[in-house]
Amino acid sequence: MRLSKLAGILALTALAACGSSKKQEDTTASEVRALQEATVTLFPGHCAGVVVADGLHALTAAHCIDVSPGERQPVVLRDGHMLSGVVKIVDPIRDLAVIRFDERAPVHPLTVATAMPVPGEELLFAGRNDRPGEPQQVELRKLGRCPSLPGVPQALFTSLHGEKGDSGAPVVDRHLQVVGLVHGGAACSIAAPTAGFVPMLDMLVAEAAHPNAEQGVGGSGGAGQ
Repeated sequence: MRLSKLAGILALTALAACGSSKKQEDTTASEVRALQEATVTLFPGHCAGVVVADGLHALTAAHCIDVSPGERQPVVLRDGHMLSGVVKIVDPIRDLAVIRFDERAPVHPLTVATAMPVPGEELLFAGRNDRPGEPQQVELRKLGRCPSLPGVPQALFTSLHGEKGDSGAPVVDRHLQVVGLVHGGAACSIAAPTAGFVPMLDMLVAEAAHPNAEQGVGGSGGAGQ
């Protein structure tokens, strides 16, 4: 009788463990889907970006922007939907840029992390949304200065395997918060950190919510404008 009862307990424990594992797999799949859907491709499709904050803004790499602030830069969502927007900020020192859409993106926007990730932290990378590819669990190996980002003392050196055209694609933490945008892709697996850009993004969001108020953010581009 006791053996039978023990067997029943073990069976229930095994079922619970399987259920927990399935739930974890579902959560991971859900997170990957959210990351992929928030990722955009710049049009023409030479780079990537990510919808953030209020859904009216996207971050991308500054070196991906071929137009001047105030000019238009369309993007394409994973489902093929195209959104048009205006380039608001281009910061070549940090290799970050912001696009403001004419309409809110029909996806769940991602939050930008306010704190830097720490070396050894596991991150998630999915790359561009317009070509097949497996999402990557990557490691933040170190923070340091990359030769092509001399003005950024804490660039993210990761283990991601990027491809040409992945520049601007988001790298997120375990909370699905954007911690960086791919800068070096296949060259050196470098991501430009986004934490220091949050105050600027917050000002742009406030400006969009209250367009007639003075927010101190202009459309002429450059860091601090």
